[in-house]
Amino acid sequence: MKVYDLLWKKAEDEKTGKARWEKVGVLIEKDEGRMSVKIDLVPAANWDGWLVVSERKAREESAKEPMFSNELEPF
Repeated sequence: MKVYDLLWKKAEDEKTGKARWEKVGVLIEKDEGRMSVKIDLVPAANWDGWLVVSERKAREESAKEPMFSNELEPF
């Protein structure tokens, strides 16, 4: 299973000209080739409708969080 982040170009820094990206969800590619998308938020302002799919970078083992949980957490 591979996990990709879905990003949108939020803005460009006026000084450096670098793009500022915001994660809006994930794309999950399963071993059988099937894909699923989970959208956490929909960009509202100045969004052209395009998302970038970026392969998720590996984190240290201690920093990993479970991707999905079957248990509900209290508020």
